[in-house]
Amino acid sequence: MQGKVDKLLLDYAAQFSYFPAPGSTESVDEVRKKYTDARRGLVGRHDDQISIVDTDFGRRFTPKTIKAGPRKLILYIHGGGWRNCNLITHASAIADMAVLAEREVFGLTYPFAPEDPHPAAINMVCEKIEKIAAEEQCEIVLGGDSAGANLALAAALRLRDENSPAVVSALLLYYGCYRRLYDTRSHKAYGDGSNGLSTDWMHALWDFYLPDGVDPKYADLGDEDMTDLPPVLICEAECDCLADDSRWLAGKLMEAGVRHYYATFEGAPHGFIHYSKYHDTSYNALKAAGDFLAMLER
Repeated sequence: MQGKVDKLLLDYAAQFSYFPAPGSTESVDEVRKKYTDARRGLVGRHDDQISIVDTDFGRRFTPKTIKAGPRKLILYIHGGGWRNCNLITHASAIADMAVLAEREVFGLTYPFAPEDPHPAAINMVCEKIEKIAAEEQCEIVLGGDSAGANLALAAALRLRDENSPAVVSALLLYYGCYRRLYDTRSHKAYGDGSNGLSTDWMHALWDFYLPDGVDPKYADLGDEDMTDLPPVLICEAECDCLADDSRWLAGKLMEAGVRHYYATFEGAPHGFIHYSKYHDTSYNALKAAGDFLAMLER
């Protein structure tokens, strides 16, 4: 059964997002600037409870209140199709996540496709994770949305495979794109672009990120072994062409015996977490990260 998208969330997306027209001749730089400008004034619900500092790894989001006990950092990898967004476009969501989880969040930057296709992004992400883990001497939680969720999961898999000393204690994954696949039920139901992200645009983004002839290891995760991963929070946007990727991942984690929690946000389109200042569905999705981490600590 096809869900009904929340019209108010679509209105916020129209106000604070930019969606290139199919066949657009705009340059990559023009598109990136429009994405950034669209969200430059967007703030979180708890903007007065956070400080943000630019760093060599990206941006450091520090809430006024930090949970007592062993130090644990959230390293957050922003989405945007491996191509378009940044830590300005995602600042409102990351800031509210930090405040609600009572944890510092380090937002990571990485090289973009098509200038730097796979594996440039995952290489840099893993380097930064290991460097931060060594310098901060703490457990790491990896989070991300959309393409950032792909990179977060891929990094956890690669660090596991390489027996990295970096300890990843949990994953926070929001409406990720995990497989280069376009014939799923959710693509057929929600991929026409009326809810924002379209199947055609997702196809183009994969082509930018994973050109023909490039080894898909740690990019297209459809054939990856999911055993021995840390606990995972999976958040699905119901009215999103990528919704079935989240459902697929939950099934893979169940088969692998990985502890996970699955949350579906009804009526939500792709990218909905950015509007937490205005909409409770967005706010509750970010609150779920803090609730999940608190549950693991009990």
